[in-house]
Amino acid sequence: MYYVPDTDAWQYQQPSYANTPTHYQGRQPVYDAVPNEGGHSKEFNDFRRSNGSGNISSRDYGPNPFVIDINEATKDNNTFRTALWTGEHLQLTLMSINVGEDIGLEMHPNLDQFLRIEQGQGMVRMGKNKNNLNFVKNVEDDSVIIIPAGMWHNLTNSGNTPLKLYSIYAPPNHPFGTVHVTKEDAMAAEEGISNGNVFGKTPDEWVQYTEFLVNEGLEDVKRGINATHILQEFILMGVLVGKGYSPERAYETVEEWERTGESQLLQQSKNM
Repeated sequence: MYYVPDTDAWQYQQPSYANTPTHYQGRQPVYDAVPNEGGHSKEFNDFRRSNGSGNISSRDYGPNPFVIDINEATKDNNTFRTALWTGEHLQLTLMSINVGEDIGLEMHPNLDQFLRIEQGQGMVRMGKNKNNLNFVKNVEDDSVIIIPAGMWHNLTNSGNTPLKLYSIYAPPNHPFGTVHVTKEDAMAAEEGISNGNVFGKTPDEWVQYTEFLVNEGLEDVKRGINATHILQEFILMGVLVGKGYSPERAYETVEEWERTGESQLLQQSKNM
């Protein structure tokens, strides 16, 4: 993703989710991934409670089946961007744009985007050239904006209240569990990525972060557990860490899959 401010003072390149590069103007806040752990009977109330109290809910319910009152969820969201559902082929995010603020001039070469306004007023501009946004429309509550792939676009809050909307990307554009609390946080994350960070950490920081799993794997080697089983387990743990699980939680989850028989293949490989 490339983010180019209105002042054209700088241009960032942001790696995109699922190989969907984007040209982007403005800041892109930090995200915080949280595991998706079954059971959705209270998910909307949990979202409202955590968001309304000022503790931003960073839970991403993808790729599980999911139902929510999107109007209320969108209005209750106070973050610049929160990924509410991320799957293989599309992603749902909630956004709140402050008065006078904009999303940022951006272009997604390989994805289409759907926006719906649930509160506030704004102005959307689009064009094939970032210097000639000749499609200009005012938008308000209940307006829908369709942004084709390859189209430069920006949305500005022109009202006197926060502009609340949700966005659907197809395919996904942000990492699972993304939470951008403010636009300033977003730009800080962009700068971090341009400095070699991968999802908020440098390669060496990821090595340090997953040291717990390395040590557990070495203990399994000492216990004589076969290499196939160890590789299967720790590759799965790495996948879960990538989805937002802590290393400790990832370890416990995979061990539980083996112990309970939820993964018969893990049980079989352990006994090889």
